Amino acid sequence: MYIMGQEPLSDKTAQEIRFLFAERTTEKDLADAFALASNQFWWVEDNIYDFQEGTPEYQEACRTTDEWCNLMDEYKIRIFEILIREGISIPKTKQIAVLAPFMRRNGYIDENGWWRKGT
Repeated sequence: MYIMGQEPLSDKTAQEIRFLFAERTTEKDLADAFALASNQFWWVEDNIYDFQEGTPEYQEACRTTDEWCNLMDEYKIRIFEILIREGISIPKTKQIAVLAPFMRRNGYIDENGWWRKGT
């Protein structure tokens, strides 16, 4: 079992990661960007439950979560475009079945929802 011990990107925003990877075009770069965005999304998504619905803190947690979700989805769509060109069908559910092999070939292991670099 793998447990994320600290926030993956506590000093970065989704916009900063989008900018950082904007000019990087390799498959490995895409896997790196997806892993970062996905890990950060799942980390901040949990913050929503720390606040009472409707409070400013709750609204900020939702905004931050949405930004990371949108970025993660952008990278996921690009990965799916590659996989579709390779003749792989993208399922509507349980998409980890096609994401995991892509990520593995680019150096990542799925650890129950967290992407970590493999050895």
